[in-house]
Amino acid sequence: MSLERTAVPREFSNPRRFTRRYRTIVALVAFAAVSGPIGCVAAFANKPAEEEVPAEPRHDAYARAVAESYLDGRALPIPVAAGVSPVAGREPVEVAGAAAPADAPAPEPIAHLWSTPMGAEVLSVPAGGDAVRPVEAHRFLVGTEGGAFVLTVSLVETETGAPVLGATPALEPFVPDADAAGIPALDWTALETTRPSTPLRERVAEWASAYATDDRRRLLEITGDPRNGVEYVGLGTWTVVGEPVVGGVFDRGEGASGCQVEIALVAASDSAVTARASFDLLVESAGEPLPSIVAWGPPGTALTLEAHANASPVPDRQPGATTTTTVAAAGEGGA
Repeated sequence: MSLERTAVPREFSNPRRFTRRYRTIVALVAFAAVSGPIGCVAAFANKPAEEEVPAEPRHDAYARAVAESYLDGRALPIPVAAGVSPVAGREPVEVAGAAAPADAPAPEPIAHLWSTPMGAEVLSVPAGGDAVRPVEAHRFLVGTEGGAFVLTVSLVETETGAPVLGATPALEPFVPDADAAGIPALDWTALETTRPSTPLRERVAEWASAYATDDRRRLLEITGDPRNGVEYVGLGTWTVVGEPVVGGVFDRGEGASGCQVEIALVAASDSAVTARASFDLLVESAGEPLPSIVAWGPPGTALTLEAHANASPVPDRQPGATTTTTVAAAGEGGA
C-alpha cells in the first residue's frame, strides 16, 4: 500500500513531535538572545588594556647644539622661553635675572675635555587646568679635569612644532653605579660554547692582520663574499702584535657561529702607541679546515651580525688610475 503524500512535513504531522521540535527551537533562540550580549560584554571586559607607547624625543640635534653653545659661552642657536636669557643663564652673575648691558663681557667657556649624549626622555608638566606640556629632557655627560658632570637641556615645542629652550640647563654630578664593577665583562659564556679549533684561530689571526693593515684584497678573500664591486675596509694605520685571543664559539644555526676576539694593536707610525680592541665575529663553517669570517662588530653584537654586512661599494676609478686604496681607511692620518 503506497503512502499518501501531503504538504505537511513528516516531523510536524505528529502533534507530540511538533511540540518537542517547537520547544527546542524556542530554547535555542532564547539561549542565543541571552548569550550574545553576555558574550559581547565578557569579551569587552576581557579585552587587554592598550599599552601607552612612550613618546620619542624628536629634537636631539637641537639639544646637542644648545649643550655645545652653553658650554662654549655662546648665544643659543634656538629661541628661548620667556624668562630664559639668550645664553641660558651663562650671563655674569651680577646681572642674573635682568637684561645684560650691551658692554657686558661674553660668558667664559666651561673648561671641558669632551661631552657626549646620555639619552633623552619625554616628560609631561602641568600647563594650567587639565592641559599638560611635553618636555624633552636631554642629558649630556661632560668630562672635565676634575671629573664628569651631567648637563640636562629641557626643550619644549611651540604650536608649530619648533623646539624652544624651556628653562636654564641643569648641572648635576655624575654618580656611577657602585655595583658596576661587579658585572662580568661582555662574553658569550652564558651560551653553550666550544673551544675554537686550530684552523679557526689561524683564520682569525689572518683576519686581524688584514683588518689592521687595511688589506682589502685579503679581507674579501677571508669573508668569502662572491659579489663583484664590493670591498672590505680595515683600519690601515695599525699592525697586530702577537696572537689574537679567541673566545668560545657558539652555534647560531644554519652553519653560522659566533665568537669574541681580542687583538693587540700597535700604531704603524709610532710603536709606543698601543691599544687592545675587542670584536664579535660571525663565522661560517667554523669547524671546517677553512672557515669564513663573514661579519664583525663591537662586543655584544654576535647574535645580530649579518653575513657580508661590512661590505662597501668599490668607488669608481678614473681611467688610468692605480688600483690601490682610494677610500681613506678608518683612523688614517694618525693614531
